[in-house]
Amino acid sequence: MKRMEIKVLAVAFALMMALTSVTAQARTRVRFKPGRNSTTVTGRLATNGLKTYVLRARQGQTLTATLSSTNGKVDFTQGAVHDTQYTVTVDSTGDVEVMIDNHGGPTNYTLTISIQ
Repeated sequence: MKRMEIKVLAVAFALMMALTSVTAQARTRVRFKPGRNSTTVTGRLATNGLKTYVLRARQGQTLTATLSSTNGKVDFTQGAVHDTQYTVTVDSTGDVEVMIDNHGGPTNYTLTISIQ
C-alpha cells in the first residue's frame, strides 16, 4: 500500500511541476528600449495556443496593441474582446497583461504594443 501512495504522490508532483513550467513559459515580459514607447514581438503559437505578455504601465497611460497571424485566427482575449486591435486606458500603475489566443492550427504571429 505504501508503494502505491508514493507512486501517486510522485505522479502528482510531476504533473504539478509540468503545469507550473507550462504556465511560466506562457508569460513573457515586454520591455521597451530606452527612449521608445513601442515594441514588436514575433512568435509561434500551437493549435489553440495561448500566450500572455506582461508590461509595466502607469495609471492614465493608453496601451495600444495590434496583432496579425499567418492563419488569421489569432486574436486578443481581453475579457469580452476578441479582435486583432486592442486599446485600453490603464486603470492603475503596475503590470498589465496582454493575452493572445490562437483559434486555429499552428501559426506565426506579429504583435506590436505601444504605450502613450
